[in-house]
Parts: sequence; structure tokens; C-alpha cells
Amino acid sequence: MALAFIVLRPALSPAATEETFDVLQIGTRSYRNVTVTTKAKNCIFIMHSTGMNTIKVAELPSDLRAKLGYAGEPGAEPAKASRAPLSTWTKQTFSKMQVPPMKQLQEKWRASAPASLATVDLTPNLLFAAGGALALLYLLICYCGMLICHKTGHPPGALVWIPVLQIIPLLRAAGMSPAWLLVFFVPVLNIVAQIVWSFSISKARGKSAWVGFFLVLPVTSLLAYLYLALSGQPPKKEERVVQIMTLEAA
Repeated sequence: MALAFIVLRPALSPAATEETFDVLQIGTRSYRNVTVTTKAKNCIFIMHSTGMNTIKVAELPSDLRAKLGYAGEPGAEPAKASRAPLSTWTKQTFSKMQVPPMKQLQEKWRASAPASLATVDLTPNLLFAAGGALALLYLLICYCGMLICHKTGHPPGALVWIPVLQIIPLLRAAGMSPAWLLVFFVPVLNIVAQIVWSFSISKARGKSAWVGFFLVLPVTSLLAYLYLALSGQPPKKEERVVQIMTLEAA
């Protein structure tokens, strides 16, 4: 099968390490907005408008092989192949990717986000960083829950690390029945359950009712939760024994 290759308006100069083409047609397949990112001995790696692909050098016509620096028969080393480190290439590749799902997510973000945040671009690096931050926050909450359970004398076990089920050991630490877990999924009643648990866990930790109050408020709940987990045990009150001495008449 004869292979046809069409090049329209090259976007980079010959001295550039990456070569781009508006349209690249090989056999029955056509690629648009093509960027040749890597030239290996037996294949080239390209990025195009709909994704990424690897093409064997043997499938390239002779004029294209010569343009990309492949001298002689297919499979020969390119004259000036790109040798960028793998980590650098990966970072550059993902930073340039604009796949349709990412574009759709960006449009939804700009339509629903506040005006002050709508101009922020949802790049893959930003999404990875946000996901990592949420994972660390979840682990911190689980670790604090484990500390609270231990300090109330109720070891939580593995449940404290499992989403939703971590409420069960926290209920036991507050002296409440695990059946309260069902109440947390009922609208309006879940607010009551949160209030009851907040004051109960504060009492179980030997803290004042103010800690339970701040635990209920959304603005201060995280700080109050950290306080319950990281603060020490309150000092025990010493009971004074009053001895009554009586004098017996001889």
C-alpha cells in the first residue's frame, strides 16, 4: 500500500527539537496538529489533536524519514534524535495535553466557579496537587480520630481509616451507640446527631462544653477536632478524704 504524506505550514524552524505539522496523513489514518516529541531508533512518538500515538519508522515514507533525520534504510538511528530525560519529557507532554475531557471540565469550572476563581486554569498539575492535598487532609482526619479514640479508652481498630465506617469508633469513643450512624444519613436529624456527638465527645475527652460548641460550628470544627486529638488529658481531681476523729471518754 502506497503511503502519502502531506505537510501544511510547518510551525517550527528546522533547529527546533520538536517538529510540528498541521496535517499528517499516513495510509488511511490522518492526524491533525501533530507534534513529533520523540524520535527513537525504530519509531517516533507524536501528539495530535485527539491524543497520542506511536508510529514505526518503517511505516514512514522516505521523504518524511529524511526530514526527521533518519538516514538510510528504516530502523536507522536518527541523525539528531531527541534525548531529553524521561521526567522532563513527561512533564512537558502532560503540560501540553488538551484532551476533550479536560476542556469540558475547564468549561464547567468557568461556568460554575465564583468570578474570582473562574480565571484559574485546571491544568493536570493543578488537579494532581489538589487531589494530593485532599488525600493528606483525609489521612490527617483519620489519624486525629484514632488519637481521640485512644485517649477516651476505646481503640478504634482499622475502621477509623475507612470512609463512613470511621464514624462507628468515634461514636463509641463518645459513649454513643453505633446505631447513630444511620441518623447521620437522615436530613435534619443528621444535624441533631452532629450536635449530640460534639458535646458527648468533648465530655468524654474531659473538655468543656465550649469545645463541643466550636466543634459544631463549620468555621471552627476542624480546629476543635484537632484540639481534641492533640491536647493532653486533663488533670485528675484529687478527692479529699475527711477523717472525723472522735474522742472516747476513758
